This record gives sequence, structure tokens and C-alpha cells, in this order.
Amino acid sequence: MILQTLQQTFIYKVMVVGLSCGLTMSATADLGKVSTLVNNGIATAQATLGHMYLTGEGISQDDVKAFERTKEAAYRGRAFSQYALGEMYSNGTGVRQNDTKAIEWYEKAAKQGNAKIQYNLGTLYQNGDGIPQDDYKAVEWYQMSAEKGFAPAQYNLAAMYYEGQGVSQDYAEALKWLRKAAAQGYASAQNNIGDMYETGKGVKLNDTKAAEWYLKAANQEIAEAQNSLGLMYFEGRGVEQDKAKSQEWYSKSCDNGYQPSCDEL
Repeated sequence: MILQTLQQTFIYKVMVVGLSCGLTMSATADLGKVSTLVNNGIATAQATLGHMYLTGEGISQDDVKAFERTKEAAYRGRAFSQYALGEMYSNGTGVRQNDTKAIEWYEKAAKQGNAKIQYNLGTLYQNGDGIPQDDYKAVEWYQMSAEKGFAPAQYNLAAMYYEGQGVSQDYAEALKWLRKAAAQGYASAQNNIGDMYETGKGVKLNDTKAAEWYLKAANQEIAEAQNSLGLMYFEGRGVEQDKAKSQEWYSKSCDNGYQPSCDEL
């Protein structure tokens, strides 16, 4: 199996409210109290009220007011609000759509050093989602996030090195970043390490180690790893041949929607 960044890539949903954003105020907080804090220029309250207007939680939904409140919080330096403002410019939510402004605010947010935001910006550049596609910038932001230990960024950075997207192809560097992600239990990375051992790319071919890594990923319900493990049990590569276990793994993979495994049953 080849590393498939685009299929594995997903945007971490950046909520304007919530503990992940460093907020201590609930989105369902009393509207009067929130409004008072907003009038006092409290960025957390501005972000909260922006979210309430955006979702219609406890207040009439209003994209324009959501944009205005989010912008206030963004100008006060809240990274997640800056990212949210970038999304609003990108999607034309409450404001005229403007890719230049979207990029400006995405990068303001990412430059504050939050790994999730940096990862998100990398995926936007890689996929050309609302901003011009740019593999080089995708690698730049994945690298920043990966160095902070964010496993999805480490995985995507590995994929870029594996495929030679935005960087020179380098299997050894790909394997390095896959190992970092895999050490955190990132199942897709574990699966792809197994693939590299099975194919001998970036590492000496070793079916035993391939099976070990496939098993780690298979136990986390990665259908492709379950399929690979089924084949290895069927052929007796890296594991003792066992047709019953082969069928067991093919069945699990099929249950997870992987058609090639269904065809083996």
C-alpha cells in the first residue's frame, strides 16, 4: 500500500469555544453576562458570542454578527478566533469571500505556534481548500506542527517525503516521521511502517517486522492493515501460516468496508 495523504488527511475542527481553544466560558453562558463582558472588550466573551451567533445557540443566528464578534476577538490576538476568521473569509460567512484575507488570518493564527492550527493550515495548502494549492507551504506548516509532536502532522509530513511532494523524495525521512507518529499510537502510521518493511522501501525488507506493525494497526481497526495481515497469514510470510487466522483478518477487514478483503472470503 502506498501512503495516501489526501485520503488520510482531515481538518481538525477548530471550535471557537471549548477547552481545546483555551476558553473557560461555555457557549451556553448567560447572554447578558456574555454581552457585558463583550462590551468590556474581553476577547473570550467576544469569541463566545461570535460562536453563539454563528450556531444560533441561545440567540438568533446571524452570520454578520458572528463575523463581527469573531473579528473583535481575532484582533485581540486569540489564535483560534484568528483561524475562525480565516475560515469565514474563505467561505464568505458574514463577509464577502476573500482568499487573500483568509490566508492572512490563517497565517496570523498559525504563527502563534498552536500545533493543530499549523497542521490545519498545512492541509489547506496541500488540498488547495479555499486557498491556492502549494505543497511547499504545506510541508513548511506540517514541519512546524510535527516538531511540536502532533501525530497527524508527523504522518502527513512523512507522506510528503514518501511521495516527494514539496520536498525531495526521501524514504528514510518518511520512516523517521512515521515512527514518531506510530510511537503515539497513530494507527495509519503503524500500517505504513508495516508496508515499508514489506516492500523494503527506506528499510531492509523484513516480513516479520511488517507483520508486527500491521498487527498494531489492525488492532486499531485499520482495514488495509487487517487485509495485509490476512494475506501474510495465508501465505505464511512473517507469521506461521494459518488459514483460519487469515480468514479471520479478512473478515474483520471486510466488516470495516475494505472490498478486496470481502473478495477473499
